[in-house]
Amino acid sequence: MSSPKVVVIGLDSADRTLISRWCDSGDLPVLRSIRDRGISGVLTTPPGLGDDAVWASFYTGVSPGRHGRYYHRQLRPGTYAVDNFRDVRHEPFWNTLSRAGRRVAILDVPKCPLSKALNGLQVTDWLVHGRDHATDSCPSEVASDLLRRFGDDRTDRRPEYLCLTEQLPATEHEAFVERLLDSTHKKTLGLLDLLKRDAWDLFLVVFKEAHCAAHQLWHLVDPTQSEHPAGAPSHSGDLVKRVYQALDRAIGEVLANVGTESNVIVFSDLGMARNVTGEHLLDGILLRLEGSMHLSLWQRLQNLGKGSRHRHLERATAFVNRKLYRYRSAFQVEHNEISGAIRINVKGREPQGRISSGPEFDAFVDHLVEDLLNLVNPDSGQAIVSDVVRTDKVFAGEQRNLLPDLFVVWNRTCSITAAASPKIGELRVPSPRWRAGNHVSDGFFFSCGPSIPAGGSAGSLSIMDLAPTIGRLLGVSIPNVDGHCFLGFESGQGGRMPST
Repeated sequence: MSSPKVVVIGLDSADRTLISRWCDSGDLPVLRSIRDRGISGVLTTPPGLGDDAVWASFYTGVSPGRHGRYYHRQLRPGTYAVDNFRDVRHEPFWNTLSRAGRRVAILDVPKCPLSKALNGLQVTDWLVHGRDHATDSCPSEVASDLLRRFGDDRTDRRPEYLCLTEQLPATEHEAFVERLLDSTHKKTLGLLDLLKRDAWDLFLVVFKEAHCAAHQLWHLVDPTQSEHPAGAPSHSGDLVKRVYQALDRAIGEVLANVGTESNVIVFSDLGMARNVTGEHLLDGILLRLEGSMHLSLWQRLQNLGKGSRHRHLERATAFVNRKLYRYRSAFQVEHNEISGAIRINVKGREPQGRISSGPEFDAFVDHLVEDLLNLVNPDSGQAIVSDVVRTDKVFAGEQRNLLPDLFVVWNRTCSITAAASPKIGELRVPSPRWRAGNHVSDGFFFSCGPSIPAGGSAGSLSIMDLAPTIGRLLGVSIPNVDGHCFLGFESGQGGRMPST
């Protein structure tokens, strides 16, 4: 007997706290039904890392130390230059399923390469947040057909790139949400069309809209934020809820078209919270710790921004900083605001390395971690760093050297306006007008179907567990992964998927 079909729906950066709240209140009836009739849990993610690394760990089933991706722009090995990231070092799990004869349809998994030979189809970079490339597909005509019939993105494409690193003004919130609702509608129409084209063994789609809504509108659902509108109308938080409800309806439409004999997994890769970061201070902190003569130049460049994120200023600052890397023991590299990324200038790895690997490296890092954890915000007295992730201890693997050496995880309880310690004195530079919300570790999953035991809470699992679990549901072992199948089942032991 063949295995039941598997439908996997990703909700990019849909916050599990909001999902739980609105499931309990009845505002997300489809998700509530899946949760209540199957199993659910937290999906843990690589500490200190954002969506680039997490999505790569989802579709490869391995840790960042093995797939090598932590951001969309990374240092080119053997240089101080930064390039767009292109080459994940492990293949997506659906390639294995395809070779095993399973029919697969993969739509808009973010930060993902296009597989060139599939038993099925794949679409990349259509309606995604932070696309890597132009919209593409295998077979190639699928993408052009989707664009012709349903249109392109209107929130993550220039010149209408609204999911910016700065906050949108309040006057644009309603129009922004309408575009996200339009995006959800377009994708639903497109995926329903693709569903009908074949009898898919695996149908996998990711929606991006919760990601964008939280970046720009988190302050509307978080009354602890200073930007939360005082005396705001009661419907202000409903702008975000409307996006989640549209996603809930879209999931319902998918389930209505796949039948009750399919296994379903709905998940998010990360959560969201108030966007608090010290990214604008980190490189200056490192310069002060080194007693560098270049600090004054760096601070003048930062001050030119006067709190804004001008692209030409970013590029000029980055260019000057890269020219100075050879004279430094440690320097900041680009990363999401979730954590600051630090590269140690290691002899034999960097072109003009200054720190020897081994005992000297370990001693340098130990002192640097201590110094970072001792930093406080002089305006609040609170620590500005909650943790420092040392990648050679946490992300073992053959591609570990593609990663920064440290991720500085910011303390998100209070705005970071300055940094101070006995070693650096007090450091202040203008803070950019960051987006209202940004990523926090860990997502969620809900799953139900004929092969899924109805067991309530499954506790905490890893994002890397999804690949081998999906493989197991389809009777295929996914080799060489770090995750584990989280279901102990034999086909037919579970409850049916709920009708919608």
